[in-house]
Amino acid sequence: MNIKIESGAKVQITDKPIYNIYGDVVQQKVVQVDDGKNKKEEQSHFPLNETKDEGIRLYNALTTEKFMQVAIDSWLYLLGFSDQIPLHKQLVQWLGTKEQLRVMLRMIFERLIKENGLSVADIERLTPLCFIDKKGNPMHLAKPRDESSMEMDKLKEIFRPSSII
Repeated sequence: MNIKIESGAKVQITDKPIYNIYGDVVQQKVVQVDDGKNKKEEQSHFPLNETKDEGIRLYNALTTEKFMQVAIDSWLYLLGFSDQIPLHKQLVQWLGTKEQLRVMLRMIFERLIKENGLSVADIERLTPLCFIDKKGNPMHLAKPRDESSMEMDKLKEIFRPSSII
């Protein structure tokens, strides 16, 4: 029996006997091939949420106020405003505090949290897969605390609904 194995595949050969229903050994060696196609890839982005237009609006506001640096296509994909995988995916470099990041994520996903489609634990698990700090290290959310600063006020203002005049 000839088996063609693509490069990059992981091959494991073990000495596990396989028995038929009568208890006879039918195969002495077991070959397992993992080409990565059968393995479910760990989700490395937030679930779909809101519209692409809302994602663009938030991107523009957050980059203008210097809360983050990232290419827009990566932002839209990672934060669930688009399901198109960017050609050169990059993580969001968060320039604010961990508490500002927590508040921003809670406001973006407020609807999904209320509908029980997303938990705070999910947000905490996904954050280091999508956000890095100024030094390039994965961001981990700190415990919630009350931060009073002009930057936090600016951040909250971005998410306030604009009044219709």
